Amino acid sequence: MSPLFLQSITAFFVTLVALVVLARLAPTLGLTDAPSARKRHSGEIPLVGGLAIFLTLVLGGVLWGDSNATMITVKGAEALWVFMGCGAFLVITGALDDRFHLGVFMRVLSEVLVALVVIELLNLRVMHLGDLLGAGDIRLPPAVAYPFTVIAIFGIVNAFNMLDGIDGLLASLVVTTLLTFHFFTETAPGFVSLFIGSSLVAFLVSNLKLSPFIPKTFLGDAGSKLLGFIVVCLLLAAASGQVGGKKLIEPVTALFIVGLPLFDMVFTSMRRVVLKKSPFSPDRSHLHHLMQDLGFSNRRSLMLIVIISLSITFLGLMLHRAGVPEYYKLLIFLACFALYSVLVSSAWVVARRVQGMTTAVNVRFETTEPAVASNTTTTP
Repeated sequence: MSPLFLQSITAFFVTLVALVVLARLAPTLGLTDAPSARKRHSGEIPLVGGLAIFLTLVLGGVLWGDSNATMITVKGAEALWVFMGCGAFLVITGALDDRFHLGVFMRVLSEVLVALVVIELLNLRVMHLGDLLGAGDIRLPPAVAYPFTVIAIFGIVNAFNMLDGIDGLLASLVVTTLLTFHFFTETAPGFVSLFIGSSLVAFLVSNLKLSPFIPKTFLGDAGSKLLGFIVVCLLLAAASGQVGGKKLIEPVTALFIVGLPLFDMVFTSMRRVVLKKSPFSPDRSHLHHLMQDLGFSNRRSLMLIVIISLSITFLGLMLHRAGVPEYYKLLIFLACFALYSVLVSSAWVVARRVQGMTTAVNVRFETTEPAVASNTTTTP
């Protein structure tokens, strides 16, 4: 049996078993998600998807971590376990947030601490931005590269966290991100990609209720932050010549791989600031909320968003393969964001009108229904 196939099958079935066991423990642990004005699901759903995926990843590290070269390995397995430790910290703090609803300060602090550990112990930082201005390679001094990398890790972790809003969305986006990452870098997947990808397929069986024997679960903040952290570590490793001694992609190329999560995070944060709200305040202003307000079902919203994400990534892949200069890539990426902002802003106007028409129809129906019922009861 192929080692890759064995790893994938192991990750898939171990995740399924972990989901079933943890779903039964979730009510006791208080790790359930109840419906609310922002969360339109029925019943309390266990928030254990991230825990199951991380436990499966740890098992993979124990069984195969030392025998597989991974994109995050700098000094053998030592780097892998630094990565695992950071992942464990994010999963624990994310689970605590799911349980006790930690404040913004604690959430930000935990992500910044993880970024600092990654930079200090793995020396995983962005020192070169590439030829973004057409005047040669932009090299960041250490005093600038340090905070720049912290911001990059914090931003991408939160970009993926913010997109976890409808069934199957974040898991599908991370699976496609991992696939396109290996297309961009032309590298074979290591056990990290295999385990995370296979675990997410198992999670989709649960999250999308594809089997009557597997309970429905959500990733929770523990899962969304873990997945964002994995993606940003892979991107930093690929874009940094310090890791493995070879730069596989330029930083501007990496932007296309996570284009849609970045677009959604930046646009939503800017929109909140314009409305004089905190950029961290939860609301129904993300792309998946827009799709719902336009009247699309969750499954259609899922397909549309994945298609949009793949379109951005495919554009970046074509530019990468064609050898387009980096400054042109940056201009094209910014133009894509500008187009996205215009289209989404216009769509929100339409969505508000649709919601207004729906409300008006419901109000009219509610005001006329009692009169009809009254006439019916008094008619001989």
